[in-house]
Order: sequence, then structure tokens, then C-alpha cells
Amino acid sequence: MAAVALGIEFSGTVYDYTDTVDGVNLPQVDAIVVLAGGRGRLAAAGDLWSRYRGSEHEPTLYFSGVGSQTTFKVIQSQLRSGVSAVLKPEQVVLENESTNTEENARLLAKNARTRGWKKVLLVTSRYHMKRARLIFGKVLETNLPADVVGIETLSVYQEPFEPGEWIWSPQGIRVTVGEYLKWLYYSRVWKP
Repeated sequence: MAAVALGIEFSGTVYDYTDTVDGVNLPQVDAIVVLAGGRGRLAAAGDLWSRYRGSEHEPTLYFSGVGSQTTFKVIQSQLRSGVSAVLKPEQVVLENESTNTEENARLLAKNARTRGWKKVLLVTSRYHMKRARLIFGKVLETNLPADVVGIETLSVYQEPFEPGEWIWSPQGIRVTVGEYLKWLYYSRVWKP
């Protein structure tokens, strides 16, 4: 029983990550990369993109791991009406081949090389960001020349998977402990 309690306690360390972007001061980026799979991530990325709209350097909205049946119209239906009304297909990349975070990163490296991107803003849930940033950093470092693509990060809120909240929900415990086990593997064993 003590081992289970200790394991749950350590699982909370997946939230020990500080984003590079505060959500107010937005850096210039070539693409906003949102990892599909979590409730609200797509809409949050659309809202973020709308804040860049009209700026000198409007980023591409890159949806990663959206599934092979996903179309631009499907994405539009996930966004707030004000965003979907102004977003054009040419401002979007639908990456629909990847099925996990490592594949998300590999396909982003390929797209970044093809499109000449120098900096991206990675958007995912808070519980997922620590591992996602590790994987994306290592994959980009391995697949592209040094310092070619910089990664900024911004986590989106996804209840009840937040520090101090996840422990009170069976689903929060399951997701957080699962993410911690993945973090252990990727941070200690995995090589890109």
C-alpha cells in the first residue's frame, strides 16, 4: 500500500514544468503546433492563433495527430465560431498520420524542414507538456541541424488534470500515473 501511495505521489511530478510562454506576451513563431487527443486543445490553439491574426508574421496552425478522417471542416467545427469564420485552409496544416507523441515530433521535424520553420509554439495539456517537450526537443535535435527549430511551449487547462486537482478524480489519477510511467520511459530509456 505504501508503494502505491509513493507511486501516486511521484506521479504528480509530471506537472513540474514551466512553460516558456505566459499566454500574454506571445513570441513570433512560424507555427502553432497543437497535439490532438485532449479535450479543448484544438479550440485553445485556435483562440491562440486568433491573437496572432493580423500581425506581421501570422503563424500556420498545425494540428498534429488529428486522425486520417479529419478534414478542414471537421477542424472548423471544433473551433469557436469567431475563429472558424476567419481561418482559411491555406493557414492550416492537418497532420493526420501520427498516432502518438513520438510520431507527432517526427512528422513535425519533416514539416519544419520542408516549410523552413525556425520556431514553433507547442500546445498541449499541462500533464502532457513535460514529456512532449522532451520528445520534441530530442527528435528535432536528432533530425535537423543544430538550432534549426526553436520550441516555445504553452500548456492548456484540461480539468481535472491539473496540479492539486488530479488526485481527487479516478480519471485524473489514471491519466497522471500513466503519464508519469511514460515520462520515466522517455526520460531514462528512450533514444530517438
